Amino acid sequence: MDLDPTPFQNRLRKMARHHGKWARRQGLQAYRIYDADLDEFPLTVDRYGDNLYVAIYTKGETAGGEETTYRQLLADTLDVAAERIFFKLRQRQSGSQQYEKLAAAQEEFSVREYDRQFLVNLTDYLDTGLFLDHRLLRKTIGAQAAGKLVLNLFAYTCSFGVYAATAGATRVDNLDLSNTYLDWGQRNFRLNGLNPKQHGFIKADALQWLAGPARDTYDLIVLDPPTFSNSKMMTDVLDTQRDHVQLINSCMRRLAPGGTLYFSTNYRKFKLDEGGLEGEAKEITQQTLSPDFRRKNLHRCWLIRA
Repeated sequence: MDLDPTPFQNRLRKMARHHGKWARRQGLQAYRIYDADLDEFPLTVDRYGDNLYVAIYTKGETAGGEETTYRQLLADTLDVAAERIFFKLRQRQSGSQQYEKLAAAQEEFSVREYDRQFLVNLTDYLDTGLFLDHRLLRKTIGAQAAGKLVLNLFAYTCSFGVYAATAGATRVDNLDLSNTYLDWGQRNFRLNGLNPKQHGFIKADALQWLAGPARDTYDLIVLDPPTFSNSKMMTDVLDTQRDHVQLINSCMRRLAPGGTLYFSTNYRKFKLDEGGLEGEAKEITQQTLSPDFRRKNLHRCWLIRA
């Protein structure tokens, strides 16, 4: 690294103090410290309990030397043991790779988010198990789920489902293509004192499942698909920009009268085709962005009603 690291270290200390105080007041053990605030230092730094999770954004492959430099800088600046700093893999994912293990360190531990607990893993998978930028949307789901039948599509590790179930949802059906993540989701349910047998954990291709017969209608549906997926476990390629009207309209047909659909995407160039929707969409992105995420294009979110 040829740049003077002093501005980066000063910013890192300032944001660590500021967001550390904020997170403690909120009851959060997982939050973003540094959000690529300085153009010369294009990385993000997230705290998960006593650990740091770092993603470096550079063109092409990042040299191991750069990771080593940042590791030492972070350790010295934030007084964190070097072995507790983990770096996110940046290669493009495709096919079933998003469901495959990358390692077998099995360093799984729990973090608190408000009054819930979630298991995270910073070493073995492409993602940690908890998407921090969706924290406020999870809280919104929890505030609305009591007494409702909830469908959690593309459930991943079922964090939306945990919020709904702990808030008193009648039942939560969590649907994902991966047994690995559904098993993880059931562990999250048990961690929060929930009995997974009282809820649904459905292994299915969401596009196919939504196209099938509707056995239930839901009061609340969460639709947070990946931007793109061509897993070998799927019969069709999923492209959220191309397929969002089909996905949303299929969800609307499973909504009970007066029901609500929350649709979210992390595709930064996404354009909603409102004219093709069988419902009225209201963008609520600003209400779902947490203050520790300063870059405001991480995701977009809509509330959709029939």
